[in-house]
Amino acid sequence: MELVLIVVGLGAVAISTLVIFGYLLFIWWLDRYEREPLWLVMLTFVWGALGGTALGCMISLFLSVPMTMLVPAVYSELALTVGIAPLAEEFTKGLIFVLLILTPHLDNETDGLIYGAAAGLGFAAVENVLYFLAFAAAGPEVFFATVVMRTLFTSLVHAISTALLGYTVGYVRHRQLKPWLWALPILGFVLAVVNHAFWNLMAVVSGSQFLSDAMSAGALGIGMLFVVLMGATMFAITQFSLMREHKIIRRYLRDEAQQGTLPKEHAEIIPSWRKRRKKGWLSPHIPHEEYVEAATLLAFRRYQTDTVAPRYRDSYNEGVEEYRQKVRQLNNQTARGQTG
Repeated sequence: MELVLIVVGLGAVAISTLVIFGYLLFIWWLDRYEREPLWLVMLTFVWGALGGTALGCMISLFLSVPMTMLVPAVYSELALTVGIAPLAEEFTKGLIFVLLILTPHLDNETDGLIYGAAAGLGFAAVENVLYFLAFAAAGPEVFFATVVMRTLFTSLVHAISTALLGYTVGYVRHRQLKPWLWALPILGFVLAVVNHAFWNLMAVVSGSQFLSDAMSAGALGIGMLFVVLMGATMFAITQFSLMREHKIIRRYLRDEAQQGTLPKEHAEIIPSWRKRRKKGWLSPHIPHEEYVEAATLLAFRRYQTDTVAPRYRDSYNEGVEEYRQKVRQLNNQTARGQTG
């Protein structure tokens, strides 16, 4: 019997981890116009899983020492779970953006959201395993309840929280940093901590021995509903961000078409996620994925050139010219292919 429980438990842990990877791939897939390199998304996931958890535990342990001296023992668990843990964990997960802003891949708020969610899911994957090990001896009912709750809800809390920070970082990444813009990443971090802390608070309250079963279940239900609503909100924000990308691509490619960089019909097709995937609109002599990516990045670089601080404009213009030449060269392959 024990062997069966061990096998079933390991299977549950494996399924939980696979579900988290499913979340990751779905979020990566949502970025329809210019998907991030999967290797960099996975690297961000690994940071959350290893660097985020290790550093987060260290900071939490460091901060818990003075906290136990200042807070009465009866409130120490609440202070650690609701105050210190969200603060430390969101900080360590968000550190990946220090590296991401040095790459050319963080183009806008959609990218920031995806990288933030990846870091959060990586953190959740490792933290979940640690919790599963801790509750392995608590009995099958408690163990499997922990697996379900952490897979379906806590993992999403980690993803949503760091995605909130990532969204704000992505928004300001290529903009001239006016005073009010400096506050956006700070606001994103505060929202990430508050979102995380509220879920932890509901979890602590629902497990309190001083409350009735009905009140505990109510607190847990509020927490679950909160996660569902936050998930729906983040999905809506993602769709809004993608809509902005569509408008940016269409605006700048229309301008490029007037300059002769690409055909006018391409400037109408490429901004549409559905139209660009269809066959027949592009010459078979032009590599489809390479061409669409170059045109999309051309539009993004044009937009970034208009929003970035003047002192950086020359370097952005270099990127614009690089992608403009690439789009032209790829279009010229049609003529070469026909003559060949």
